[in-house]
Amino acid sequence: MAKEGNLIESLKVFMNVHKDERLVTSLLFLWQFLFICVYYVLRPIRRGLFLDGLGNDWMPLVYIGTALVTAAVVWLYSKFSHLPRKTLISSVYGFFAVNLLAWWQIFQNESRIASGVFWVWLDVFSIMGVTLFWMYANDVFNSDRAKRLFGILAAGGGLGAVLGSSITAGLVNVIGSTNLLLVASGLVVCTLGIFLWLEKITSKLSFERSAASKIKTADLNNFGGVIKTIFSNKLLLCLTCIVTFERVTPDLVQFLYNDVLKHMATGGDAIAALDANLERWRAIVEFFVEMFLVSAILRKFGNRFALSSNAMIIFAGLISYALIPNPAILIAVFHADEGCRHAWFKAAKELMYTVTPREVLYSVKPVIEMFFYRFARGLAGVIIYLVNTVLGFGSAGVLAAGALVAAAWFYCASVLSNEYEKLEADAQASKEETAEAPLLEAPLKHREPALAKV
Repeated sequence: MAKEGNLIESLKVFMNVHKDERLVTSLLFLWQFLFICVYYVLRPIRRGLFLDGLGNDWMPLVYIGTALVTAAVVWLYSKFSHLPRKTLISSVYGFFAVNLLAWWQIFQNESRIASGVFWVWLDVFSIMGVTLFWMYANDVFNSDRAKRLFGILAAGGGLGAVLGSSITAGLVNVIGSTNLLLVASGLVVCTLGIFLWLEKITSKLSFERSAASKIKTADLNNFGGVIKTIFSNKLLLCLTCIVTFERVTPDLVQFLYNDVLKHMATGGDAIAALDANLERWRAIVEFFVEMFLVSAILRKFGNRFALSSNAMIIFAGLISYALIPNPAILIAVFHADEGCRHAWFKAAKELMYTVTPREVLYSVKPVIEMFFYRFARGLAGVIIYLVNTVLGFGSAGVLAAGALVAAAWFYCASVLSNEYEKLEADAQASKEETAEAPLLEAPLKHREPALAKV
């Protein structure tokens, strides 16, 4: 009994969910779980179709195409960002479900070009779906709740990655890549149902957001105004830089990783099965880290470590691979970065948004997390094309570029962490002043009659 009691106490430290938060946290966990499950069903399929169709040499152009398409999508989103969140989010997820049915029809016939377009589409699908999820979570929870709960929400993604990659690894050789698109479409519909249930519940609750920092804003109803707001605020500008490095660096690593997979398996389904199995084992470890360690890591090591650890892993891994060109090192670097990025890095980065006002959150966050994130993928494509093809440095040049960008990521993470800590302290001081104001006013009112008599 004593041992059981100690275990329960230990779990409370890592999973400190208050009674009034349990249902909302559970539904947010399910939302993240289902959406990431869909993504990990589709991700190995996409890699298999693309490498077997167009091939890795086309990757730079696909990255650039992703940036251009995402820019158009973000511009379109900015036209509708003022809509109620229920209408906005449900419309996006419903549109995705229909899209997957269309892709199932398209892939009834083999198409090399379609495999490239599908890669771009899945990039937009994943970044928009994830951005809307975390935007909603940031709206529902304040900074204090986020520090306790964002690790658990991230664990929903870890568990979804385990199931999604397992579905693909187990079924791709049975029903084929194309028919798995129908499974993914059904899961998106389930995700939409979870969101609508959650929206019904949160509309009746009042979770107070943190006292947000004052941010000088331009016209947030147009894309240009949002860009101007980002570049006039240090926190938002640092977030934009960290998001850019977060995407450029792993994409450079992914280019090298794709070459490794291409030499390890032949054919689209075989590559998808190999990639799905690697994803599954990483996702299992990732889930337990997210569920039980992220909150502790944020408390013990702080935001600076959480935001910069990926950069350190990639930098050290690429240098090691340059000295000892063993494919196992590159596979380890790729999956270690993926795991850490989905665990404590993601939680720490989302925490940065909790000190922004709600109107800034809904207008600015999608531009940072979608436009600049995918613009960074286009930048990665340009870097790969120049270094690998134009300058002829090959994989060694891509490796060196990855190490340099990782170093820049490390520096930016430190600056961002300092700015957040400053704004969080200002917000806390403002909150304390507001709480003390009634206490200061009461004695003054009590003295007024005595002063009148004099």
